[in-house]
Amino acid sequence: MSAFSIGGSDLEAHFKKTFHTRIVQHNVRIAALYYRRIHGKRLAQLLGLEPSALETEISSMVSDGSVYAKIDRPNDIIRFSAQKSPEAILSDWSTDISSLLHLVESTTHLIHKENMTAGQ
Repeated sequence: MSAFSIGGSDLEAHFKKTFHTRIVQHNVRIAALYYRRIHGKRLAQLLGLEPSALETEISSMVSDGSVYAKIDRPNDIIRFSAQKSPEAILSDWSTDISSLLHLVESTTHLIHKENMTAGQ
């Protein structure tokens, strides 16, 4: 006896549909973590869905706010990452350069310390 069939066939169908929807939503969220851009046909193939069903699901997830995505229908490209403003890009670059300079400074300090102890 199936665990879904306890409440009747209507309830069984509802639970199966809900379960399938939740699995697809989870898979789309995971794909959004690993891909910035992907072809819709390829993502549908990876998730085992029809491209139209995938587009419908992504559209509903964007409407809910659970994922950020933009779909370029003519080129069939789904973009999951938002475009950064030039200020944000410059700020990220500045932070990366600052951490790199800190690493160089601490490494230089350790090298000088090692040279001083080895020279004695």
